[in-house]
Amino acid sequence: MRIILGPVVLVAGIAGLAWWGADNEAQTIESEVRASAEGVVTGAIHPMNVTVSGRDITLTGTADTEDELTDIVTSLDRVEGRRVVRADGVDVLPVAAPYETALAKGTDGSLAMTGTAPSAAQAEVAAAGGALGAMELPLASGAPEGWSDIVTAGAGALEPLNEGSFALTGGKVILSGKAQTPDEAKAATTAISDLPDGIDPVTAIDVIDPGVVAFELTFDAGEGLSVFGTVPETLQPTDMAEALGFDEISGETNETFGLAPDLEDRLSALPPMLPDFESLTLTYADGNLSATGVAAPGLDPGYVEGRLGEALGEGAEIAVTAGRAPEDWITRTNRATQQGQVASAGFWVPDYDFEITKQACNDAAAKVQAGRQIAFVTGSAELDRASMSIINDMAGLLLHCTDKVGMRVTIGGHTDSQGDDNENYRLSVERAKAVRDALVERGVPPGRMQAIGFGETEPIADNETEDGRAANRRTTFEWPQ
Repeated sequence: MRIILGPVVLVAGIAGLAWWGADNEAQTIESEVRASAEGVVTGAIHPMNVTVSGRDITLTGTADTEDELTDIVTSLDRVEGRRVVRADGVDVLPVAAPYETALAKGTDGSLAMTGTAPSAAQAEVAAAGGALGAMELPLASGAPEGWSDIVTAGAGALEPLNEGSFALTGGKVILSGKAQTPDEAKAATTAISDLPDGIDPVTAIDVIDPGVVAFELTFDAGEGLSVFGTVPETLQPTDMAEALGFDEISGETNETFGLAPDLEDRLSALPPMLPDFESLTLTYADGNLSATGVAAPGLDPGYVEGRLGEALGEGAEIAVTAGRAPEDWITRTNRATQQGQVASAGFWVPDYDFEITKQACNDAAAKVQAGRQIAFVTGSAELDRASMSIINDMAGLLLHCTDKVGMRVTIGGHTDSQGDDNENYRLSVERAKAVRDALVERGVPPGRMQAIGFGETEPIADNETEDGRAANRRTTFEWPQ
């Protein structure tokens, strides 16, 4: 029995050694096949998995194209020791033609991404840049070289814009949107100025604030101030109103970072001028200031135009025409003076409302002429153009003070002592009549006025000085007691 058992054990041992050797060799071959196969798929565009069972290779994952899959399978066929290569579990990406990927920036600053991506890894890059929806993009082959760089540049181009979109379509990118200023627009276009070869950029960016100051500022004697257009942030409508001596201003404006140098100083010079106008429109465009106006009725437009030119300074284009008041007895408040006015014979004159007495009228006449004087062209009875505003004001007073029965005014002409006495008398008479004629023209009844010349007989100052002589050359208005 022992003799028989010995050979059996020997045979079994030899068989076990043979089985162990065969199994060990099979594992070694499988490991070698696996290592070679994994080396083949290492260079694949998309992640691929390789499993080896025995000497059979099974490939799963995603291939970018059919050509890539064919190349990989061909390489796996060359793996030494392999028996079968199976690639049924590989998905081949569809080809996108044209290849399209888009970014959109909303007004809230959010960035959304649509279209296709070349790989999940590149979609992750886009998502890391803050693009919502990047990880949900379907994958497709056919992306242009440098897809990630292109999309990154697009996100950079959208960064300075208020809102916009960036679209990659084949070999072209289109950037559109809204930029606050030209600087932001330039930054956006610069961001896509260095795209990969073969990618052509197209831009369509609207600039919200181009930095251009362009507006019309209008004064109307009956309505006040209004402004329309684009004004500097540093000189808003309320600032313009304040510079012109007003508390309020109407109109519709936009603001710009652009500047209008010296404009505020120019406006600040105008308040003394505004009573001379029925209307005045200041237009600012292309860095230039122009003015068109209608002079108050009775004022010489050339004289008003000259004064306006001095106030606005060099470089301003100015044109002033003559004005005329509407139908008689229409009333208004002049917004420049805040004084009531009444239309009379085509002129606007002050609308007075006080009890008519000789003393009250004499006091009012002195007040109208306080600090100013009716003047004439030297050596003549021609009224100086600067005196017409006083004539207008005096016409309103005389209309009021001669309205009461029996109220008559004496207009006195006075000269200094220079020259011949008789000539001075004659000149004083003519000047008194010239004033009377100007008042008649403004609707004052001629029968209520008497023009008298006093020559040099009633001086009020020393004729030995220029200031004294100037004071003596005057026109007086008196309601005799």
